Amino acid sequence: MRYVSLLYILFLTSICQAQDWFFLGAFPTVSQTGSLSKKIQYNLYASATYDTYRLNADLNQYPSTALQYYVQPSLSYKLTKSTQLGVGYAYVKHNLFGLRVNENRIWAQVLSTHPVPQLGQLRMSHRLRYEERYPINKRTNQWSYAQLFRYQVGFNYPLYNPNAQKTGLYAAASNEMFLCLSGAKNSPISSKNAFYGEDWIYAGLGYNTGKYGKLELGYCYQNLIRNRAQDHRYLHLLQFTWATNFDLSAIGIWFYTPVH
Repeated sequence: MRYVSLLYILFLTSICQAQDWFFLGAFPTVSQTGSLSKKIQYNLYASATYDTYRLNADLNQYPSTALQYYVQPSLSYKLTKSTQLGVGYAYVKHNLFGLRVNENRIWAQVLSTHPVPQLGQLRMSHRLRYEERYPINKRTNQWSYAQLFRYQVGFNYPLYNPNAQKTGLYAAASNEMFLCLSGAKNSPISSKNAFYGEDWIYAGLGYNTGKYGKLELGYCYQNLIRNRAQDHRYLHLLQFTWATNFDLSAIGIWFYTPVH
């Protein structure tokens, strides 16, 4: 009985010492993709992460707020029918309990997709991205630098026959791992607290409208190691995505055609 009591006390002590943070929020995203030529595409992506309830942490109360705003333009080159190379830039505004950090990011990636005929209409994607981050702490005006590798595996399963119709429901899921090569020194944002420091899991249902793009609703779970003590930050987010396609190839032809 004495050993059981000792184990119980140790368990309670570990809970009291843990500084894991839990958030419930919303994660709206917009993605617009179009063709500039037969091989080159552009993408404009924007998102926001909202904490929707009051958090008590470190003996302080923090109101619900926008944790992050994210804007990302990018270009991709179709190497083969199933493989694309891409480069991009992202501007990110962080607001973590009054700590304000703006971040410039540049990245390069390779994306490959392929069918899985053993599982019907399932398609699988693999994205490997190298990313450099340049955060500036707005309070100290100090810059820093971080390097990451990100690997995402995705799944898409149409719940209709794409060969027979252009619209219908589909299921989507993904998992992305963040591997930190070097971390920022000016704030907790993009710092290196672990090599495998972050993981995102997503699952949702979408509807392909055809003309107006895809509308998707799902659950996104983000797990981040937030300090050297290996405490975690867990985000449970309701994610809404609107993905559209615009073809600008006709505008490109008009722009480069000389006027007589």
